[in-house]
Amino acid sequence: MRDLAVHPLALTIDRAGAHVLATMHADALRTRSRGPYRQDDLPPEALAMIDRLSLRLSLDPQRVDVTIEGGGPWPRLLLELPAKQVSVRFVVPEDAPPGYQPDANNVGLSSDVNIALEFLAGSLRALNGRLRGEPPVTLTLTYPDDPHYERNIAGVPAEFHELIPPVVADLAVDRRRFSRKQRAAHDDALRAAAYTDQVIEPMAGGGLSTRLGSARLRISP
Repeated sequence: MRDLAVHPLALTIDRAGAHVLATMHADALRTRSRGPYRQDDLPPEALAMIDRLSLRLSLDPQRVDVTIEGGGPWPRLLLELPAKQVSVRFVVPEDAPPGYQPDANNVGLSSDVNIALEFLAGSLRALNGRLRGEPPVTLTLTYPDDPHYERNIAGVPAEFHELIPPVVADLAVDRRRFSRKQRAAHDDALRAAAYTDQVIEPMAGGGLSTRLGSARLRISP
């Protein structure tokens, strides 16, 4: 996501890989169109997005598959990186699911999501080193309302409120396929990887929760 400079509207990670939903970049949306589209009448938004992605991926030798999905009223673009088991589906804002979308120049929420994912990945790599095998996890990203939003904006000048997201990036991590030994070792790895002022606390019913800026990791029992 950092390489492609995208904000994930939705994200799932499972055995099949990582699947991201994102909006097309503002530069690609200067021309707007509606379908249905034909092979000789492709959406200019998708074509502009392909040019942008080609530039960002030009230094990466990996295979890239791109598909323009024009079956509906709005254009979609599917980018697949088979070697990394990553797919990103780009949509126009009108085709995005309802919910909060940060301004294109406000990258704070996206950065917090990346930091949380890197933190989780680091703990899993440490677990792999200890147990000689990384147990499978699944992850789902949603954006529920932030219960601490009013507290977060208290004392902040009104002109800066739009920089503080009213939602929290909630990353739910499912460890149901872990053994008891793996879960205990992963709990230790999470605490060992925590930043100095990062709080990791138990959740009701088991599991752990930690917050990194506007992102929250909820680790299942």
